[in-house]
Amino acid sequence: MKLITSIDYISDINVSVFLTSVKNDEVLSYKYQQDKPYSLLILVDYSHNELVLEFTGKILLDKYSQLINSETIKDCLSNINKLNICRLNVEAILHDAEVVKCDVTKDIATDIYVINSTIRQNLNNYRKWTVKPYNSGITLENTVSTPKYKKRLAIYDKYKELEKVNNVNFINGLSTKNEILSYFKGKVRFELNINTKQQIRQFLNIPNNNIQNVLNATANPILAVIDEAVKYEPQQQKAQTLRNYEHELLLKDCDYDLVKVEAKVSAENG
Repeated sequence: MKLITSIDYISDINVSVFLTSVKNDEVLSYKYQQDKPYSLLILVDYSHNELVLEFTGKILLDKYSQLINSETIKDCLSNINKLNICRLNVEAILHDAEVVKCDVTKDIATDIYVINSTIRQNLNNYRKWTVKPYNSGITLENTVSTPKYKKRLAIYDKYKELEKVNNVNFINGLSTKNEILSYFKGKVRFELNINTKQQIRQFLNIPNNNIQNVLNATANPILAVIDEAVKYEPQQQKAQTLRNYEHELLLKDCDYDLVKVEAKVSAENG
């Protein structure tokens, strides 16, 4: 989540840990950034008179499985204060901040391989939507270049992602390590990246980007993207003819990717 709010809502900045940008003896900004155990950016931008905060759900630490929501957002900001590198006015930020980027996520107990196969085989339009490998899963993306129209849904095995080397510091720093890992065992994460203010309003069906509107939105943008990209068809019976059987073998050979199927057929007919 990326927030922009008033520069007045930060104080007691420990300049020794912030990167200072200076021009003509005037401080333009202070910047703090870390990647472990969780991603965090704090930018005090005097030229625009604003405070920028960007962080991932891992900032919740032992509450990570609860995700960032209207109940846990205060913990996110409080955990920044616990770093003792600055002081945030938590209540003011929760009232005034504007959300300019966010990920909408949902963790579901299901089989990642079934999800991957189903989506690959049932794209509504394989020229408008692409499926790419991602970690232990896939990304589902529309083929546009304009940011305000771009849609990207990552679907992956969350437990396997947490086992990666770059998450060791995060996991080992938890007092509820075993409980967190147990919770995510067998969970598939659906993660929709929303990277513009306009998209946030459209996807969440809200009038503006105020943080409270975002956190209290009731829309389901993940389902909306899946409904747009994937067609649902009842499970077909096993192939009854040689032609149908050949079609199934061709799909399997091309990883159920219709673009690969088209290329293979064109090459063989060429």
